[in-house]
Amino acid sequence: MGFSDLPPDPPTDLQGPPLPALVSGTSQEFLGQKPLPRVIRDRSMVFILGPDGVGKSTVARTLAGEEALILADADVLDELSDHARTRQWTTRLTQTASLLLECPCFLDRRPAAMDALRTLLRLRAGGGRRTIVVEAGSGTAMETVMEAVHPGYRATIVLRFPIGRGRLRFAKRLCHELGISDVAARDTTEIEPWTYATVKTALTTEQQ
Repeated sequence: MGFSDLPPDPPTDLQGPPLPALVSGTSQEFLGQKPLPRVIRDRSMVFILGPDGVGKSTVARTLAGEEALILADADVLDELSDHARTRQWTTRLTQTASLLLECPCFLDRRPAAMDALRTLLRLRAGGGRRTIVVEAGSGTAMETVMEAVHPGYRATIVLRFPIGRGRLRFAKRLCHELGISDVAARDTTEIEPWTYATVKTALTTEQQ
């Protein structure tokens, strides 16, 4: 890929070049219950980071839309293998209006695959296409992936588990879904490690 193949840098304004945008919150804040932050709506490429089980894939699918081309990590590996043979990315991947990529684990051990993925992101930047990239479970430096794209094109969502009253609200909502008294929710706020999965396990046991 030559210099002429890369998208132009985003236009600057009177305040200088655009900066990377970072937004943090729980998954519920990005699932349509309230307006999305402007940078998440406006930037064409969104990277979603966070611990396992925090809701990254759910948020990614919501942001990508129903018509998105979705590639799970195994699918991405297949596409990388095809790219290694042909030395080019298919139009299906470079031109689709919305693409969701679940980043494979351990790309740091495969420099050629990492470079190929970075090339794909550069090819998709700046053309009005939507790209959502989900952080790998381990072994892939997302900073290296993100640096392939000009800061003005990208935004980053860092998902976290709820704290304080947010934990109780989640547990009560789950109690209602399970058909049990929300009194049981009170005992879940101090679970450690607190995750959606550990709370669900505790309340499902309570239901039995």
